[in-house]
Amino acid sequence: MAINVMQEIPGQREHQWETLMILGLAMVTGVVGGLGAILFRLMIGWAHSLLVGDVGMTMARTNTLLIAVVPAIGLVLVNLISHYLAREVKGHGVPQILESLALRGGKIRPRVGFFGIIAPAITIGSGGSVGREGPIALIGASFGSSLGQLLKLSDKYTSLLLACGSAAGIGATFNAPIAGGFFGLEIILGTYAMGAMVPVFLASVTGVTVFDSIMGGGAILATPPYHVINHFALLFMMGLGVLTALIGFLYTRGLTVSEDLFDRMKIPFWVKGILGGLFVGIAGLFMPQILGVGYPTMHLALDGRIFLGSLALLFVGKYLATIVTIGAGGSGGVFAPALFIGGMFGGLFGAILHQISANLAPHPAIYAVAGMAALFAASAQAPFVAITILLEITGDYHLTAPVMACASVSYLVYSFLTRDSMYTVKLTRRGIRILRGNDVRPTEEVSVMAAVESLEGRQVAGDVSVREVYQTLMMNPNESWLVVLDKSKQAIGWVTLDILLHSDNQMDDETPVMRVASRWPAVVRQNQSLDDALRLFGLYDVEILPVRGDRGIVGLVTEKSVIRVYHASTLTTIDTAQQIRALSASEGDPGTFIEVPVGETSWMVHQAVKNLALPPQALVVSIKKKGQLVVPHGNTVIEADDRITVFVAPSAAADSVRRQLSKSVDE
Repeated sequence: MAINVMQEIPGQREHQWETLMILGLAMVTGVVGGLGAILFRLMIGWAHSLLVGDVGMTMARTNTLLIAVVPAIGLVLVNLISHYLAREVKGHGVPQILESLALRGGKIRPRVGFFGIIAPAITIGSGGSVGREGPIALIGASFGSSLGQLLKLSDKYTSLLLACGSAAGIGATFNAPIAGGFFGLEIILGTYAMGAMVPVFLASVTGVTVFDSIMGGGAILATPPYHVINHFALLFMMGLGVLTALIGFLYTRGLTVSEDLFDRMKIPFWVKGILGGLFVGIAGLFMPQILGVGYPTMHLALDGRIFLGSLALLFVGKYLATIVTIGAGGSGGVFAPALFIGGMFGGLFGAILHQISANLAPHPAIYAVAGMAALFAASAQAPFVAITILLEITGDYHLTAPVMACASVSYLVYSFLTRDSMYTVKLTRRGIRILRGNDVRPTEEVSVMAAVESLEGRQVAGDVSVREVYQTLMMNPNESWLVVLDKSKQAIGWVTLDILLHSDNQMDDETPVMRVASRWPAVVRQNQSLDDALRLFGLYDVEILPVRGDRGIVGLVTEKSVIRVYHASTLTTIDTAQQIRALSASEGDPGTFIEVPVGETSWMVHQAVKNLALPPQALVVSIKKKGQLVVPHGNTVIEADDRITVFVAPSAAADSVRRQLSKSVDE
């Protein structure tokens, strides 16, 4: 019987309709993303006119110092919104998107889109040093997520529409459809799967088309047609890449340190907004270019119209203004500030080369372009987004080679310094790891200290005879090994029954066990991970290794203990994620995370987690002990200097839970 090659495969028609539906929803999301970018830009202008405008000019004529108050007013208003109405709008947007993907299947509260456009518009309009892209991504993501929830789509498709919304917003605000698509894939989804690539790029193109049809197109930072003349320029670009990786690391750390600093201040949240706003405002009196997004200043740098000294001042000023704005509770992106800081530093690098010899850098501004791409590639850990967006927003594809060289080196060097990008570092501190495809192994996320076994009861002096050690091991079948100590009580190796039975036949029963003990082939450091321990086990073909701390050997790890702890940690993490989803669903609220430092006078010191008597709306997610993240269980004991991360749903209960955990023994 002949087979009809056109015969329909069962379920094929349904799959085709499903694909067409997703593509249609991606285009709808793209339209809203483009319109959202337009509305957001208009709202920034309205906020600026309201807070600065004619009022600002009047103030300037009477008292110039009063202008410094405007950023403080903006930050106080934003803090009120984030504190009472929508906590998700605090910060720079993208971490909130990644958190929803990791814990809630891509579900974001619809009102986040509403307040997510108001809060950053106020921050930027009042002069806060943040960018437009993070809020735009959050606005688009919020609509995509709401659309998926409204149509009761699966988590997979809801997450995909969330990424489509982010891509459309980024593509529209930068007039960069390719970079917008890569943003949705590389930063949000962390995958280049074909099933995601088509709808995400379609949404990005749709968003850009809608934006351009209303606001007009063109490269937002168009540069003169530069050409690389010096044949050694690529080497200089690679050197710039190394330096920008270090700057990117400082940028990521600066954002974290600033947020920690303001969080630890025992003052009302609105006072923090005033302090941060005054700092930014006063700095803006001397360097007005650092206020707001800063595209006009970036354009001057790309045209080579900013001198060496000014480049250095703007580089430092923008860095400080950005981390303070975010730390003090501002709402806005860190993408554009990264481009600004990278552009100033790259321009400074090129200007110095030009000063040394005009032949080394005949066009110093080329290094400003490369610096922009390199700093973002490093700090966001997104080289494709960085390279494509710089080529699209400048419109100069002659710079492809130097931009790629600089960004690639910067991305690589930064990855040696830390695995966290500026978007994921905050989540990591809460115990939420964003895994990207196959490039992160789960065993890298668990400290080796979680698998350490105590030396107590498992030690034997090196001068004890082989016969005595043999008898000890035979009488204790649960102990398969003993650690051998030298005269100074330092662990020098280990011994097992197998080692004793296969030792040199010329040795008698009275031979000191030190002579037959196996020496440590390597040592695991206490700040290393389970992955490091497993790699050493395989490399040296051993089953036991010592763990060295600041004051010597602190314990031992075996291959079995490492595998056991990894599995336990993985199961606990999965269970915790399920509990978070269940708690959010039962309360009808996505909830929020709070981090509480444990002081020496805290009532929680020496208490087990099960004794905290938390309300049913709260769940302890992770505990940070001496820099190491621990997935807690009921018997985990809390000590001074720990940092506890708690998930609370509904979000309105967060303040009462924080107050309960922050009490001292005297209260």
